[in-house]
Amino acid sequence: MIAVPAMTAAVVLGLDVGGSSVKYRLASADDSDRMPNALAEGSVTTPADDPVQGLAAIARQVTGENRLVAVTVAVPGLVDETSGTVRRSANLPALDGLPLGPDLAARLGVPVSVINDGRAAAVAEARWGAGAGANDVFTLALGTGIAGSHIVAGCVVDGAHGVAGELGHIVVEPDGMACRCGQKGCLETVVGAPALRRAWHAAGGSGSPKHLLAAYETGDERAQEVVERGAGALADAIVTLLALVDPGVIVIGGGLASAPHRIVERTTALVAERATFHHVPRILPARLGKWAGAVGTAAEARALSRRVPA
Repeated sequence: MIAVPAMTAAVVLGLDVGGSSVKYRLASADDSDRMPNALAEGSVTTPADDPVQGLAAIARQVTGENRLVAVTVAVPGLVDETSGTVRRSANLPALDGLPLGPDLAARLGVPVSVINDGRAAAVAEARWGAGAGANDVFTLALGTGIAGSHIVAGCVVDGAHGVAGELGHIVVEPDGMACRCGQKGCLETVVGAPALRRAWHAAGGSGSPKHLLAAYETGDERAQEVVERGAGALADAIVTLLALVDPGVIVIGGGLASAPHRIVERTTALVAERATFHHVPRILPARLGKWAGAVGTAAEARALSRRVPA
C-alpha cells in the first residue's frame, strides 16, 4: 500500500529499482542541498511485466495531488546516462536495451534521468551517510546484486565508459556458479541475496537471508558456514579493490548489511587478516541502510529539476 502525502506542492521522486522491490522517496523540489527529507517513502514489488508502465503507475500513486517536476530512476546494471538507456541489467533482464528515461518521461510528462543504483547509494552515503566528511569514499550495496561506486571530492568516478565500480562482477570463485553477466563465480553468485538463500537452503536452513542472519546470531553452525563463505568472498573482492583503487573509506550498505552488521563485521576482520601491502581503510556500515539508493535518486531528481525547470 502506497501512502500519499495530503498536500499539494512541487515535488521530485526517486525510484530505486531492485530485483524484488522498488523503493521510493518523494521529496520537495526546493533549492536546498540538504538531504532530501521524505514526504513519502516506502517500497512496492518490482513490476513483473512492462517496467515503464509499472514504474509510471508507482510514480502517479506516490505523487498523488502534488505537482511532479522530475524523476530519477536507479537500476542495477550498466546505464547510458546521456540517453537514459539501460545497456544491460543482469538482475532485471527486462530492462536490457530499454530507453527507460525517454519512455518514462513520455508517460509522466516530466524530465526523467536514469542512473546506476550503486552510484545513487554512493552519492547519498558520501554526502549524508557514513562517508560524510571524507574526501574519498567507495560504497558497496549488498542486495539482490552487489553495486559499487567511487566518490572522490564529491564527484562520481565513472571510468572511461561509465561502468566503473562493478565489484559484484569480480570473479572470486573461478569454478563457481554461472552469473547472469556471462562469467562464472562472480561475487554476486556467492554473497548476493539469492546466492545466500540458495546456500542456506542447501545447508538445511529455511527462509530468507534474514532468517540466515538470525540463525547466525544464535550460533547455528550451518549459518556460520554460509556467512563465513560469503564474508570471505567479499573480503577477497575488497582486498582486490584496495590494490586497484586504494579508497579512503569503504562503506557497506544494502539490505544484507543492515543492523546488526554481522556480515560487515566479519568481512572487516577477514580483510585485515588477508591484506599484505595494502592500506586497510575504515570499513563502515552504511548509516542510511537500505534507503540509500532512494535518497540518492531523490537528490538527483532535485538536481535534475534545477537543470530542466518544469
